[in-house]
Amino acid sequence: MQIQISSSPGRNTLYASPAQAKREQNSVKSPRSGGVRRRPCKSASAFLRLRQGSAPAFTLIELILVIAIIGVASTLVLIRTGSVSYWQEQAYLRRLTDNIEFLHHQAEQDAEHYALEVNFKQNSYRIGVYKSEAENMNAFYEVDQQAGALSYELAAVLNPALSDSYTMIPPPSFPSLFEPAIAPAGMWFQDLRNQRGLSTPAQDETATIVFSPRGYSEFAVIHLRVSNDAPRTILVNPFTGLTEVYNDDRDFKWSYGGKNKQ
Repeated sequence: MQIQISSSPGRNTLYASPAQAKREQNSVKSPRSGGVRRRPCKSASAFLRLRQGSAPAFTLIELILVIAIIGVASTLVLIRTGSVSYWQEQAYLRRLTDNIEFLHHQAEQDAEHYALEVNFKQNSYRIGVYKSEAENMNAFYEVDQQAGALSYELAAVLNPALSDSYTMIPPPSFPSLFEPAIAPAGMWFQDLRNQRGLSTPAQDETATIVFSPRGYSEFAVIHLRVSNDAPRTILVNPFTGLTEVYNDDRDFKWSYGGKNKQ
């Protein structure tokens, strides 16, 4: 054991070790309370001063200003788009048109009669495959007695849609497409026009667009309404399957072969 004697004014103190002597030297008596006050470490004080000087904080005014700028930017975006539902409606329109163009080519690839069925009551659409239960070829030539050869061929390849008896089943390659795709709130199907005529919610519960395995699809015009009752028109090209979306209410009629389809 090491013994160290430390001298201080007026007295000598005996310590058991140098460490104890050092601890006692760093402690001084508080003249007012009589307690022991520790001397602050110079290195710790310097560290605290350095840290306080190198990390400035935001003031309350700065935070309020940032929040106000974000709020104004969000308001401008909402005013520009009308509402948050705008993006939901745009996504639904894009998915609908993509499916139409996809079915035009998929019907030929799978050698199946695909159909896109619009349900006016449920405000939705679904995709299936037509399986005809009866064949009546004479009905196709009664579609338009003045139509040209191509219209006859179109009527023949769209046989399941014109037949009185058919069944729509889930697509074998894409069964999930048979599930109804419901339109967002505030968006609804107004009517659907194809080569067979005009279908409306007041007259029909459903309307279909048929896609032939021979590379044709039905001429079709879909009218929808979106938020604030704004019109949208989708035109389907029967020869290419491509679609065109118009931000207004337009009407198109099938006139190939010399006679308009009313």
